[in-house]
Amino acid sequence: MAAAIGIATADPIHTRVLDAAVIHIGFTPLVLDPSHTFASMEETRVELILAETEVASRLMREMQRNRKADDPYRPAIIAIVPKADGIVEQDTPAPYDGVMILPQPPAQIAAQLSVAVYAHRAFAQRFENAMDELKLHRQVFHSVTSGISVSSATDPDLPLTYVNPSFEVLTGYSLEESIGKNCRFLQGDERNQPGLVLVREAIAEQRETKVVLRNFRKDGTPFWNELSLSPIRDREGKVTHFVGIQTDVTARVEFEAALRESEKLAVAGRLAASIAHEINNPLESVTNLVYLAERSDSLDESKRYLNQVDSELRRINLITAQSLRFTRQSTHPQAVLLQELVDVTLDLSKARIQAANVTVERRAQSHRHIVCMESEIRQVVHNLVRNSVDAMKNRGGGRLFVRTAETTHEGTPGVVLTVADQGGGIPGKDLNEIYRPFFSTKGNQGTGLGLWISSEIVQRHHGHIQVRSCTEGRFQGTVFRVFLPFQGVAAGESPRKG
Repeated sequence: MAAAIGIATADPIHTRVLDAAVIHIGFTPLVLDPSHTFASMEETRVELILAETEVASRLMREMQRNRKADDPYRPAIIAIVPKADGIVEQDTPAPYDGVMILPQPPAQIAAQLSVAVYAHRAFAQRFENAMDELKLHRQVFHSVTSGISVSSATDPDLPLTYVNPSFEVLTGYSLEESIGKNCRFLQGDERNQPGLVLVREAIAEQRETKVVLRNFRKDGTPFWNELSLSPIRDREGKVTHFVGIQTDVTARVEFEAALRESEKLAVAGRLAASIAHEINNPLESVTNLVYLAERSDSLDESKRYLNQVDSELRRINLITAQSLRFTRQSTHPQAVLLQELVDVTLDLSKARIQAANVTVERRAQSHRHIVCMESEIRQVVHNLVRNSVDAMKNRGGGRLFVRTAETTHEGTPGVVLTVADQGGGIPGKDLNEIYRPFFSTKGNQGTGLGLWISSEIVQRHHGHIQVRSCTEGRFQGTVFRVFLPFQGVAAGESPRKG
């Protein structure tokens, strides 16, 4: 059976003319009562409805008033506009799907109807495809195991407008309890977490971020929530919403915390064994030198022995001091600006830098916080700056380049610290040894612990350290690059039990 086109006109002449045109283009005409409602006409399953302007306006209003977002596509409404003495009399406040002017030759009427049907079918197909895609998206949102939340970026305080069933299961809060609230209700009293600094920065700068936060379920049970936050933009590029994907990573965070503790114990054990071995030699020297000083009859000779004792004791003190700084660590992660740690280190080292005839060139290209153990990262910066200054001091000075910049390493976003000097460089045979404990290129001036400790700290922060060095030519010197993720550590302790 051919598709039908409805004719809802009060003018019998219009009805006969339109009836003939519909048959001419191969469709079935269906005469409708103009007084009927849009709903009753829609039930006839016609593709188009042809009606005078007054009836068409009423049908459009009824359709718009009762329309539901997920309804099947409606028939198109074409308004019949009369033409008298060549003037179109049109009072059309409603947005019709099309307008047909009568009277006009039958061939033109048939041609206009063909175009209207073609346009309507093409639009209906696009609508149907869009509805199918929308239904698919809804099914995806409802079936994923991660929690999904959508908040409005155009309303004050970014209220939630949607959460999926997995969010309800994860948090214990229903859709009705969540809608209209800012998602901070999941934080309980934990409003000063370092990861929240990264979230606030991302929202202010309208960009994505990934953090781990301590959240609380409705029953008060704590859990670690890995939040991936992304902005949603309209056609003009304006951010209208933020979508968050929540994943319960409590098991992973607690495992990593336990692993970090075991690594600290392992490092401490290696450190203790190395220190015992390294200190044993100067202690034996001290014992022998004191013995010789006690039995010497020459005051000058005794002083010489005691000066050597003092030199050995200073070396022991240097080793123990470096070891104590390593073990005196932060207890909680903090959100810090890496450039601020760099500035503090350079300011505290100002006298040492000037004495070595070194000029500093610093450049800050990162203004985003990282979550880290502040004292540990400060120690890394201090070790790299001190090594560079010492390398140039032996050559009469030079330039020290210190830069921070945002980058991505193996798909993980973060900040890279670059420390470059114009020292003598590190021989190629030593580059693989510099991270070994007590290996030093400074002779008796260094402990050989700085780079070893620094590499251990960077690894615990899921970071990466690289070195390039040249011992001759115009590019002589050493460059260290330390990459630290924005979310370097998830937390300093496991979530408290409720």
